[in-house]
Amino acid sequence: MNQMDTHQVPNEHETSLLDLVSILLRRRRLILVSTFAGALVALVVALRTPLEYTATTSFLPNVGEQQGGLSGVSSLAQQFGLSIPRSGGASRSPEFYDDILQSREILDGLVKSGVEVVTAAGVTRVDLVEHFEIGGETPQERNTWTRRRLAGDVISVAINRETAVVTVSVRTDDPGLSAAIGRKLLDLISAFDSETRQSQATAEREFAGERLGQLQRELTVAENALLAFEIENRQWSGSPQLTIDYDRLQRRVVMRQELVTAMAQAHEQARIDEVRNVPVFTIIDQPESPAVPNRRGRLRTLFMGLVIGLMVGFGLAVMREFGERAKSEQSEAYGEFQEALKDVKGNLFGLRQHR
Repeated sequence: MNQMDTHQVPNEHETSLLDLVSILLRRRRLILVSTFAGALVALVVALRTPLEYTATTSFLPNVGEQQGGLSGVSSLAQQFGLSIPRSGGASRSPEFYDDILQSREILDGLVKSGVEVVTAAGVTRVDLVEHFEIGGETPQERNTWTRRRLAGDVISVAINRETAVVTVSVRTDDPGLSAAIGRKLLDLISAFDSETRQSQATAEREFAGERLGQLQRELTVAENALLAFEIENRQWSGSPQLTIDYDRLQRRVVMRQELVTAMAQAHEQARIDEVRNVPVFTIIDQPESPAVPNRRGRLRTLFMGLVIGLMVGFGLAVMREFGERAKSEQSEAYGEFQEALKDVKGNLFGLRQHR
């Protein structure tokens, strides 16, 4: 009996598979009609969907750029057991730009100020909320939905891990608008870099100036202590204890002199960084108006229509086949289905007559 059951299991599976294939072959006309209908609907949708144009720009972050003057004084201070706070520096990683281009700070600047599109008639300012036809009860709500539209459908960022090149793609239904948004994004991230670097340089300059004054006062105290020692002990070289005291005071003066010199250099470097407006990334490709639209979207829509139509056709074929079998066999399940269908029709007709 066990051997018989084990041999019967695969036969039942094979029969069910052949049965399903035969159902599909018998209902092939229904499947073809459904597939054609899905492709036709997808074709209409694709033709009614406006073409999209993608403008790309790429730049290289200066990841190797070193921090300002405080880096040298920090390493020097650490040799003497001191600690000097350091800001994040001017170096930016490619992942930083991936995050900043999707941030509310940059997208808000893009939405609120609009973009300038160069046309044959001249330069036109485009309001992105109106262009994308974003609805909302308040301006804040419309701006929020516009930012989500930009981050989700319009702007995309790709990073080359080997070369660290950041590529920004902007996709809209207007080639001039795509290029204008790309240029605006470059301006916004450049301004953000300059503002953050200058604010960091200002904080470093204030700290360096304050610390420089403290070190100068400490240097004066150390020099006065050394001078007083030499006045009181004119013949100190013959005493081991006095020699050690002299060396200690001398080291303290030398250490303060080195720190004052390094901090003065850091203060001057911070003053230079505070007014410097050189961007910390190098633009490789400027965004230009694309001449050829993207046709992949329409092909993708047509393919999805074919797949959905084919799946619907398979489902209808199987449902009709099993429905006809149940009807011919007059099974209990088919009788319950007929009763339920009558109840639904009665409720619908009764509702219509009541109206």
